[in-house]
Amino acid sequence: MKKFFFFLVPFILFADINPFNAGLNFKYGLTPQEKAILQNKKDISKLSSELKRLKQRFNDFKLKLVSYDEAIAQIRDKLAAFNTILSELDAVNQSVILLKKDVNLTQQNYLELNKKVKNLEQNITYLNNEIKNIKASIKEMADIQNQNFKYLKNSIDLILKTIKQLQKPLSPKEAMKKAKSYFFAGELNKAKELFNYTLSKNYLPATSAYYLGEIAFKQKDYKKALAFYKKSVELYPKKTSFTQRLLYHTAISFEKLGNKNAAKLTLEKIIHDYPNSKYAKLARKELEKLK
Repeated sequence: MKKFFFFLVPFILFADINPFNAGLNFKYGLTPQEKAILQNKKDISKLSSELKRLKQRFNDFKLKLVSYDEAIAQIRDKLAAFNTILSELDAVNQSVILLKKDVNLTQQNYLELNKKVKNLEQNITYLNNEIKNIKASIKEMADIQNQNFKYLKNSIDLILKTIKQLQKPLSPKEAMKKAKSYFFAGELNKAKELFNYTLSKNYLPATSAYYLGEIAFKQKDYKKALAFYKKSVELYPKKTSFTQRLLYHTAISFEKLGNKNAAKLTLEKIIHDYPNSKYAKLARKELEKLK
């Protein structure tokens, strides 16, 4: 378009400064050449206006391109910032996942530790109860032993006193025979003195201890009875003619003192060791009561 514009300028100038033909034919109108020149002028004017408008639009477009470039640059910056945020969010998400794993592990460790603590507390409670039971048993045994010592001391004192009063002291064998006759006659205190005497002389000590236990059992002194029964078994652990009766009365003594477990165990031993005896039948009946 620019080349066309510069090409027409000399031609227009030449037409403007050539007065001959126009001056000669003025009163008859424009010649075809002049008409063409005039039309060219109009076209050139139009083209100039259009060119100016296009230049203006081009300048406006350039300005818009600049603003678009700036907007694109801003978008790129925002996109880069957004990508950075996404990266940071991803890192945070990974940290959260790891933290959750740590929290889960911590919770599991806490539950396991709590379970161990509960088990330990239960064991401590159990041990405390066992210690209390042991202390109670020790105290009970100590009380029984103290009573036994006291009883033996008193019995020995009585025996010594009785012996001193006798012109001729009884032999242990004679004392045993006489003690049994007193026992079966129901004279328990006299029998007790003589059985204590035979026990002190170590004459048939298991038998002496057994009868002393029987005397205590008949007098409802069950703790003392258990002590003598135990002593009798310790002195002679083999079976004797009175073993079944001793075990049965031991079970009854335990029952009277409230120790049902020991009573059951003793009754079960009678049934096991002497299944067809009369004491086994009595033991079975007694076990039915304890259930």
